[in-house]
Amino acid sequence: MRMKTTDVSDEVFEALEGLAKGFNRSPDDVLAMLLRIPVGSPESTDPLAAFVLSAEFRMKEHDADRYLALLGWLAVRHRSEFDEFIRGLSTGRKFLTLSREEIVERCRHNQARQIEGTPYWAILNLDTPTKRRFLARVLDFIGYRSEVIEFVCGFIGPRRAAVASLI
Repeated sequence: MRMKTTDVSDEVFEALEGLAKGFNRSPDDVLAMLLRIPVGSPESTDPLAAFVLSAEFRMKEHDADRYLALLGWLAVRHRSEFDEFIRGLSTGRKFLTLSREEIVERCRHNQARQIEGTPYWAILNLDTPTKRRFLARVLDFIGYRSEVIEFVCGFIGPRRAAVASLI
């Protein structure tokens, strides 16, 4: 296969290198994932990246639905870490709980929904920066790299349009 070259800005190159490092892939593999060009076997792509780039995830119009979908994906695939994270949350305002009653007990005005396919509940009346920060905490706790965390959190809120434009 003949390799082609193209010029990109330093900022774009650094972002691409960061994603490649974060997903343990080559820059070529990351670009192929973003462009949905098959690269090897399905197992060769990062499952979390594949999920956020999937049509199923991108069809979700609202932040709350994307936020819940990400939490649900993490809860199913990292059940023990997710459960440990929730149980380790300090007292005060909890954004994830084991029951709706626990959310209501803390504040009756919380908008909460059960995370599909799990016993967990999430507070949804959070602003976008708080959702991103909290999601980043969960991803970091589970062990995802900072480049992956930044990429995934970019799909919550207005920055999502910029990320989606890459695809």
